[in-house]
Amino acid sequence: MMRKEKLWLFVAFSLVLLCAAYVEGGQASTDLPMEAFSDMRDVPMDGRDVSSLPGHEDSGVQEQSYLPRERTGRLPKELPNHPLTLRETIDYGLAHNRILMSARQDVSAAGSQVRQAKADFYPKLDSSYSVTHMNEQPFVIIQNNEIPTSNTTLNRWEIDLSQPLFTGFALTSQLNISKLDQEVAGYRLEETRLNVIRDIQRAFFQVLLGEKLVQVAKDNVKSLEVHRKNAEAQFQQGLTAENDVLKADVALAQAQQQERATLKQLVIVRSRLNQLLDLDLETPLVVEEGDIRPRPAPELSELFVSAEKQRPEYLALEKAIEQTDENVKVVRSRYYPQVSAFAQYYREGKDFLAETNDFTNSENAMVGLKVDWNWFEGGKTRAAIQELGYRRKSLEEKRRDLLQQIRIQVEDAYEQLRVAGANIETARTALSQAQENERMTTLQYKEQLVIFLEVLNAQVFVAQSRADYFQALYGYQLAWADLERAVGNSVIPKE
Repeated sequence: MMRKEKLWLFVAFSLVLLCAAYVEGGQASTDLPMEAFSDMRDVPMDGRDVSSLPGHEDSGVQEQSYLPRERTGRLPKELPNHPLTLRETIDYGLAHNRILMSARQDVSAAGSQVRQAKADFYPKLDSSYSVTHMNEQPFVIIQNNEIPTSNTTLNRWEIDLSQPLFTGFALTSQLNISKLDQEVAGYRLEETRLNVIRDIQRAFFQVLLGEKLVQVAKDNVKSLEVHRKNAEAQFQQGLTAENDVLKADVALAQAQQQERATLKQLVIVRSRLNQLLDLDLETPLVVEEGDIRPRPAPELSELFVSAEKQRPEYLALEKAIEQTDENVKVVRSRYYPQVSAFAQYYREGKDFLAETNDFTNSENAMVGLKVDWNWFEGGKTRAAIQELGYRRKSLEEKRRDLLQQIRIQVEDAYEQLRVAGANIETARTALSQAQENERMTTLQYKEQLVIFLEVLNAQVFVAQSRADYFQALYGYQLAWADLERAVGNSVIPKE
């Protein structure tokens, strides 16, 4: 066969293998059922567009994206110059938070694993070159005559093409496993996103609460300074004892210490918010208070149902169980023969380009089929299947336990919200009473009906009641953030 004919034979067979690989690869790339996040809605608090999450796009052989669209286009790249609202703070955090960026890279890595699995369906084309120099020229003896059979130096160029035709469904299952890995990475990303949103919400409200507590502490110091000044004046006039001045000094010192502690705590929560937004810790971030009125939460039973459908940790565990089933298929593929086609073209000669061979043809091409079939390996395959069966049962037990944990977390957040709501009314009433008590005590002191200590105590009660009220008010917002995290999505207030 002439050299050109051999090359054409090799090329034609290669094209046949490529077509077979394309058909097989297309069949193996069938979408898996993806129900994840199917019931999520776009809620302003989250700024979420779920159309690009698992279950909201055609995966096919294309890359899936688990990133909400705003994360790749609409989220702000620069910090606004005006005071940040809660929504703006969350959006900026979703665009810049380092932990979230890390989770996105994990999703991209999982996408690369899918591409690697798809590549196994296509032919493998390899080339090689080798040069061999023998000390003595090979020969055969025929009728006591030494007849050379090869040159002492051989250069060999080789091109090999191989194509798996049947692997016992191992390649298809491995592709499905990689797709499930990508879905799990998407759920991990969603879990991280929910954690970041919850942490930003908590830090945001803690900053607002800290500012209110600092103002309460400053007002308390100013009021006690006035009381101390009045006590000093009355002592100089001989109207009161020096004890009143000393009591005012002690109360003022305690208030100043409380002010410094409150300022320190505000610095810490500001730094925490800056860290979540990937800003310098000393950035003078200004936040704007929005509507913080209490909102009625849905019924607890509704929250249980929503959490079971939406919690990414639970959905990821379900995908892990599916992966176990696919791994069983991979192991069972050992029971089947492994069929592959191959083609080879080589040149072998004494010169570098292997164009000259004094003993045999300098080039050749071949095609063929190869069948590998293992008949016995000591029960290894059966043991591997049993192992995966145990692992599946283990994951099922973890799933049941996780569901109970989720219900407890939802119930805890729900009860915390109820307590916080009740505390608001209690604290508001207590503040009104403390203010009235302070007014009446001041008037009574002017009439010399009460001692100076009663005035100081009344002022302390006002300051403490104001602090309790703000803590209850913002505590409700913190509890709402915890409830949304426990449910796995924004909670729609009950009408």
